[in-house]
Amino acid sequence: MLNEKTLNIKLKLKRKEDIKIIDFEYIKRFENERPMALDVLLQAQETSLDDIAFRYGCRARNCGVCTIDVNDKPRLACRARVKEGDTLSPIATLPVVKDFIVKRDGIARQMQGYNNISLKNDLNIEADSAYHNLTACIECYACLDGCPLHKKNNLEVKDNNNAYSFGNPFSFLKLQRLYIDPLTPESEKLKIIEKAKNLGLETYRREYKDLKIKCGVGINLKDEVIKPLLVVAFGDDFEKKNK
Repeated sequence: MLNEKTLNIKLKLKRKEDIKIIDFEYIKRFENERPMALDVLLQAQETSLDDIAFRYGCRARNCGVCTIDVNDKPRLACRARVKEGDTLSPIATLPVVKDFIVKRDGIARQMQGYNNISLKNDLNIEADSAYHNLTACIECYACLDGCPLHKKNNLEVKDNNNAYSFGNPFSFLKLQRLYIDPLTPESEKLKIIEKAKNLGLETYRREYKDLKIKCGVGINLKDEVIKPLLVVAFGDDFEKKNK
């Protein structure tokens, strides 16, 4: 019978070049507690692993920085409940610095130079609801998991700007949001679509029907981000073929 006062959780840690799995016994704070992954990490730091490295911010599913893998699937540590025998590890889609800390800048740098809107929203121009739907993104990078395009990136090799060469659902969401922003001029829209093509949008065109990407906060990335970019970039024939 399992100990009702504790949970045995496996922590996968990277120290320098070595990766090891540590069994951590989480002590429940009350009998029926179902702790979040972040609770486990915090208790581990407070007790037996004072040098364990991880990130967290809002603890309210607003910032995305606490994303880790729970049983090899990306989850927000502040909202992912864990159970006996679960394994916590850093997200596998980005290079690990230490323990649960991953290097995130190669994704963000892909967007440098692609927010050239000089106008301010002084006229209170209202955007379409599709634009507002995309503002729910919290940059958790859960969408990198299973992305056929991001898999092409060698996680240690970047371009001269230290950005990854191939895109991912997050970078395309940023581009789509700029594209449908009512303040974006037509000249900038052309550059946005060209940027999407340079990041490998064509891969999504070939694999669209089998594309399985999941947003950490529920945005329909396939239909609200990838599809509209493909339609603009490659014409209405794409939409007809993928109804």
